[in-house]
Amino acid sequence: MKKKDLFKINKKLFKSRLIVGTGKYKSFKECAEAVKISGAEIVTVAVRRVNILDKKKPLLMDYIDPKKITYLPNTAGCFNSDEALRTLRLAREIGGWKLVKLEVLGDKKKFTS
Repeated sequence: MKKKDLFKINKKLFKSRLIVGTGKYKSFKECAEAVKISGAEIVTVAVRRVNILDKKKPLLMDYIDPKKITYLPNTAGCFNSDEALRTLRLAREIGGWKLVKLEVLGDKKKFTS
């Protein structure tokens, strides 16, 4: 692969431009298999849906190694900027992530009549 074909974010180079979401799979195992087959090097992770409390439940990191695949924490499920910023601060504290995917769905109260 030629250097010009690489995808660069900050100082990190990627061979693939495909970014795969980690939600909506039946299991972490199925998700990990899909990521591997896709060749993606970046996965999005909804910070609000990450298990950090129940030690009995599996973690995504048990199936997708964050040293091999870049995690892109996102703010899925946030309805306003305050929630999104709080979620991103949590992501930074938990994993040290500085690269994020920002999503704000909008305030349901303001958009329903």
